[in-house]
Amino acid sequence: MRRAKLIRSTLLALFVGAVAFGIGVILNLSERVENIQTAEQSDPLWVGSQLQFEMLRLERELSHAALGIKPTSDVALRFNIAWSRIYVLQQGKLAKIVEQFDVDKSVLHALDRRFQELESHILEFSTQDMSDVVRRRKAEMIVHQLEGYDFSLRNFLLDLAQAKTSSLSDFRSGLLSLSHTIAYLGVTILAIFGIFISLLMVELRLSGKREREMEILVEEANSVSRMKSNFMSVVSHELRTPLTSIIGGLALLQAKVDTIIDDKTVHQLLDVARRNGDRLLTLVNDILDAQALSEGKVSINKVTIDLNQVVRDTVESCQPYAVSRGVSYDVFIPPGETLANTDASRVSQVLNNFLSNAAKFTQSGDVVEVRLRRLGDKALVEVSDNGIGIPVEAQNDIFNAFQQVNPGTTGPKKSSGLGLSIAKQLMELLDGNVGFRSIEGKGSTFWMEIDLVS
Repeated sequence: MRRAKLIRSTLLALFVGAVAFGIGVILNLSERVENIQTAEQSDPLWVGSQLQFEMLRLERELSHAALGIKPTSDVALRFNIAWSRIYVLQQGKLAKIVEQFDVDKSVLHALDRRFQELESHILEFSTQDMSDVVRRRKAEMIVHQLEGYDFSLRNFLLDLAQAKTSSLSDFRSGLLSLSHTIAYLGVTILAIFGIFISLLMVELRLSGKREREMEILVEEANSVSRMKSNFMSVVSHELRTPLTSIIGGLALLQAKVDTIIDDKTVHQLLDVARRNGDRLLTLVNDILDAQALSEGKVSINKVTIDLNQVVRDTVESCQPYAVSRGVSYDVFIPPGETLANTDASRVSQVLNNFLSNAAKFTQSGDVVEVRLRRLGDKALVEVSDNGIGIPVEAQNDIFNAFQQVNPGTTGPKKSSGLGLSIAKQLMELLDGNVGFRSIEGKGSTFWMEIDLVS
């Protein structure tokens, strides 16, 4: 499993790297194409050839103007056009292209300087008050100043043409190389993607197989759980009937023996047997209740009841157990009726659990307070003791099944660990709440909250 994940991660990294590399190659290709397009759209070779022609036209216009064939204004026009060609080749986009071609462009600088020197002479040549003799001399001087540049300009254009041809050749070679790289890269990406998809399909099949195996295991576990639950339910039901008979027989026997036998040992043995029978019956009942709650088979019968009477009856039913523990109950009930729409037997079951726990963990001779209060639209029933309290580390789990404050005890404080869990689930079914406050060594207060009838 770990090896398959490593292979998938490696292939995914290779795939992402190949895609990134392909994007870089395409961007490089796009930049080269853009440079060639720029060079084609603004060809310095064409502008240079136009400069050469303009130089020839300027010399011709000078000759015609000196002979009086054409007006002198044409000379200034040709001069300005030729100078603009020089400027274009030295500035802007064309200058950058010429710079990339790495050719000798000193002729452009020389021509620029020469045109700056001749500018004043051209302006004088174009004036109308100059005699023909002076004009001819001025034309000869300007033509003489421009001699020699034609050859240098021709060499510049030749170098420029060779550089452009070489650049186009390099571009074609690079383009061919890039096209091959892109082709290989495409094949590689497709291969990696195919392998990745294949591994993914294999993993999906394995996942499906594992899912089916897990479903089988879950079904087997559910079946075992149902068998265990059915077994516990059957055993508990089968135990409860004979236990009830045994406890009833022990009670009758204990009452009979008390009148005819004066042997403390016999009395103690019968008392121990009866108490353990009661404890076992409580455990069986807790198991049955927990089983019924887990299966959703607990029936709730909500009717309007008086919580005052429920509290009184429940405390009265718990009184014998409290007396056996040397504990008494103090009950505080508000006047009048405290009406609630709930199930009296289930409320009594929860309260019975709180009362028995309080008596169990309270020292002999102490008092357990039972208090019923109305708080707005809620009724709050609290059971407070001065017992051992609940350790802080155990408080978060106190309402979980099989949680006990003193799990190692084997004496009269031993319990099933199901009572508080059952109480919480029952109150949830009744749309109520349960909770507690406790300080270790100082006692605990367990409470339940029930909606009142409006």
